[in-house]
Amino acid sequence: MKLLLIHQNFPGQFRQLAPFLLQRGHDVVGIGSHDRPVSFEGRLIRYKEPPKLQVDCPVGSQLWNEALQRAKTVAEICSNLASEGWVPNCILAHPGWGETLGIKEVWPEVPQILWPELWVLPEHGGHGFDPLKSAPGLEQRLEQLGRNTLTKQALHQAFSWVVPTKHQANSFPDEFQGKKMHIIHEGIDTSIACPNSEVEYTVRGVLINRDTPTITFVNRNLERLRGFDVFMQSLPIIQERHPEVRVLIVGDNEAGYGSGHPSGRILREVMIEELEGRIDLERIHFLGRVPHPTLITILQASWVHVYLSYPFILGWSLLEAMACGCCIVGSKGMPVEEVINDGVEGLLVSIHDPLKIADRVTTLLSNSDLRESFSSQARRFSLDWDQSKTLPRLAELVEGI
Repeated sequence: MKLLLIHQNFPGQFRQLAPFLLQRGHDVVGIGSHDRPVSFEGRLIRYKEPPKLQVDCPVGSQLWNEALQRAKTVAEICSNLASEGWVPNCILAHPGWGETLGIKEVWPEVPQILWPELWVLPEHGGHGFDPLKSAPGLEQRLEQLGRNTLTKQALHQAFSWVVPTKHQANSFPDEFQGKKMHIIHEGIDTSIACPNSEVEYTVRGVLINRDTPTITFVNRNLERLRGFDVFMQSLPIIQERHPEVRVLIVGDNEAGYGSGHPSGRILREVMIEELEGRIDLERIHFLGRVPHPTLITILQASWVHVYLSYPFILGWSLLEAMACGCCIVGSKGMPVEEVINDGVEGLLVSIHDPLKIADRVTTLLSNSDLRESFSSQARRFSLDWDQSKTLPRLAELVEGI
């Protein structure tokens, strides 16, 4: 088959699927709008990011202006491919940036399978969960309306769509449920994300291995939506009860999905200032973003991994932590409860309760048998999310066209 994969941050969601489709003998062409190096053996067509509007306007208007520019550019790329005699049997795309909106004008009969991720609701930005956030204002509602209308228009042109979890699927209105909706995760590689009793990691000259009591916390950005502030508030209690524990924190300092701290300051700085004199920063290691192999090493060294989230998209890092055999302390509610049953694959607590988080973590640090039980169950459940199971399902969906 001839397959066209479109994602402004290519390969994006197709990181594993694109090479898998190439391995199955398909002719795969990618389209993206960044200029970073990409490990992809197929043909990759890049286009320039559209310019931003120079006038003050609602965020929803900015979004649609950019989307229509991207739609025009991608449609022109498709037209050029058609003039070369290359016409895809199927188009796979993320619809969030408007790139697919003009394709039907070039190839009206070519089916599209889309990866929409989420129908944006107030709760996904922390409204109703974050005590520092009031009800969404007009500008936020307009942005939400703009994003969902963009998704709606794209889905109305699609043959079917794929979301990775039930929680994300349930966010969509009734009109997008049914046979066209497929719940298939992109998958993780549990042969790489796996337990390693010989693991070693050095940070600031300190060697950390499986004999070192270690807590890990991982997210793309250290933000309130992912419970970073509450995790930090739990650390004075944890360090007092277990003064030898090392804390490895992976994540950048950008605003993230939840729009950052109300003060506009970096949340990490806010929390360090708030906890000054109560935490031992010599035993807390902020690692920023790290390469994927380093992330796996850190997770393999972990005794207890803390993963907190408001209702939002499930991070791959939680699944990889489970696959590495981490003992998990997670937040109650979705998305965490889709993969962690309290008392089976880990322990769940309220995202707003740093004392309970500290209690669970210190209990596990002092009980190796309990850690091993949760670790084994987490590893066992993670195998259901292995790409050896998920990628064939995705390929079957595409090839079934």
